[in-house]
Amino acid sequence: MFNRRLMIFIALLALTLGTLWWYWQNPTGESLQTGHSTLSAARYSQNLNGSWNQFSSLRQAWTTESQPPKVNRDLSLLTDRPPVTLPSSERISVVAKRFQIPGEWSSRTILLTFNGVQGHANVYLNGIASSQKIGEFEGSGGADGFEIPAKAFHYGEDNILVVELAGSTAQHTMFLGSNWPKSGKITGDILLDAAVETTLMPPQVNVSWIGTTAQITIKTSIQHHGFSQEGPWTIHGVLSDGSAGIAEQTLTLNAQEGIDNQPVILTLTVPDARRWTIQVPFLYQLYLTVTNSKGDIDDLVLPLGLRSIALTSGKWVLNDQVIPIKGEALTVQEESRLRHAGQAESWLKSKQQKGINLIYFIGQVPDELWLQVADRVGMGVWAELPVELIPSTRLPQPNVFRKAVAGKMLHPSLWAWTVGKGLDADALAQTYFRKAVNEVQPDLAYAIKTTPAVLSGLSAEQSLYVRGNKLQGVWGEVTTESLPTSSVQWVQEPFVAGTWSLLMIFLVWMNIRSVTWRYKEISERKPKRRLRSAWFWNGLLVLARQGMLAGLVTSGIFRIQVHSNPWLSHLWPGIDLIQAQSPWLIWAMLSVLLMLIRLLQVGVGAPHLQGAPHSVGLVCWLERRYYFAVFISIGWALLPWGVPFYIPILGYIFLVLLFLPIRIHDIRRIGGHYRAFLWVPGIVAGALFIWASFHYSDWIYLWHMVGF
Repeated sequence: MFNRRLMIFIALLALTLGTLWWYWQNPTGESLQTGHSTLSAARYSQNLNGSWNQFSSLRQAWTTESQPPKVNRDLSLLTDRPPVTLPSSERISVVAKRFQIPGEWSSRTILLTFNGVQGHANVYLNGIASSQKIGEFEGSGGADGFEIPAKAFHYGEDNILVVELAGSTAQHTMFLGSNWPKSGKITGDILLDAAVETTLMPPQVNVSWIGTTAQITIKTSIQHHGFSQEGPWTIHGVLSDGSAGIAEQTLTLNAQEGIDNQPVILTLTVPDARRWTIQVPFLYQLYLTVTNSKGDIDDLVLPLGLRSIALTSGKWVLNDQVIPIKGEALTVQEESRLRHAGQAESWLKSKQQKGINLIYFIGQVPDELWLQVADRVGMGVWAELPVELIPSTRLPQPNVFRKAVAGKMLHPSLWAWTVGKGLDADALAQTYFRKAVNEVQPDLAYAIKTTPAVLSGLSAEQSLYVRGNKLQGVWGEVTTESLPTSSVQWVQEPFVAGTWSLLMIFLVWMNIRSVTWRYKEISERKPKRRLRSAWFWNGLLVLARQGMLAGLVTSGIFRIQVHSNPWLSHLWPGIDLIQAQSPWLIWAMLSVLLMLIRLLQVGVGAPHLQGAPHSVGLVCWLERRYYFAVFISIGWALLPWGVPFYIPILGYIFLVLLFLPIRIHDIRRIGGHYRAFLWVPGIVAGALFIWASFHYSDWIYLWHMVGF
């Protein structure tokens, strides 16, 4: 079986795979503008945004970056991809950056914060050994940070920060999800702060109303980073209207042995408080400071809008007034384009002029930039948790989103959350919904379903069903762009399909014209010219049929519409990655692979036939039962003329099954058994069955979703 021709096809497969790898393309993204959630006058701060070098692995990143800078001039020769400007909408695997910090930072606590990370991140400083790993976290679009020991830095010289990103939890837990590609995104700021031994943690704010009086509860904590605790600490909170402080409170905390994090609750009362409204989006300023007897100080400053939001009889009530919602949805792609162009504020104002009062962020937790602009201009925001199309057995615990949710809920413009999309209605999903609603309160909580059934765990008003490009309820409506029409991304496919169809017609005609030869002539040592000609045309038809099948598969790959439903965010990045490659290379690779599989199938069966015929000759002899493939090639050529893509696929499967008894009869007539030809297809089918069995919960989920 393993003759010279088989070796040739194995070599061709290796060549096409190598070429595909060499010319592998990664979808490029755009650099993004960002906002800052809090400010501090007491902390030294360094922004690590900007150019980062990209690599395919940690080892490559460290080997390249650890070289002296004079050697590391042309990184394009040493890295797989050009540098990326972070934050960015581009997916990245491993990135590295050189930076320096001054010596005076060595006496302070150094905090590294990543905003807007989507994926699982491993962070290394000045090496990639386990001892040089300074942090690991699962990013869900919020702020994730950790403390770095002062001794880990090189002061006054280059430090190398390496970040490795893998796919997010949502990517591999969703329906038929996968860990591939191992990449993620960083869409927010990367900040390095040097603070004193005790720092204030980002606060959570809750506002309750008694008439026109606002009761503001501020929950924060002070974090001790050193071994010695220089207490007591004085925590001071002031709320200002821009001209003077209108409410304040001071607390004193004493040191507690063995406790590094001490909670703090401040309560501010504001009579005749000014409410944040969409007509007058007034913002107070909240100042928080912590000091000790040594004079160490840390502070946080953040804008604060006072409003109330509630759901009454299905309607939205903002500041005790029903507000009809006229919203517009924003896709991930459009959001990236606007942030890249710096048009977030002008875009929101243009929507306001058209009567829009809410923006729905599909598949994302909005960046601080959007929320800050929405706070200033008076626009409502509806955000989503990354829980979409996930089987119930793999649903996350909602408290994993607590940090991301708490950081965004400081903004008065944030009114509602979608806590799940396309989830099941079983007991596990009900439990998830109940817990998720508690996590996002006091904001409104909703779920988007794929079937009209009401989801238990939520009220009927909180279960929304998408109708076309619109979400609608008694509260109002949110619309998005019209559903995109299908488009063929393989631009040259009509030419390829038409040419291949003509080739198939010609080859079938030449085979019909050729001499009819018998099975026993496969082993002919000195074939006559007419027999050699028949073999030649049979062999070309075999190659053409495999090329046609490979072309249909390639066409299917490039016809996948991952954005066909604008309300479902795209969590299968592997499809985008494949569609970014050359369709010619994919077609060539699949053609060789299918031909190799065919040779293996026949090669396994040939020894079980009379005379153990040559595998290549047997392939040619069997091909006369596949002349029907010419009709499939014609169907492929007619796809641009409106023929549905599934017609050639189903037609080929039907004709293969229709002629199966004839093929079995041919093998039995020459004294063989057809089951030997089922070994290779059986192995392929077995592999698919094993893969499908690992996705058992996915099929149960799909069964429920389609309504059986």
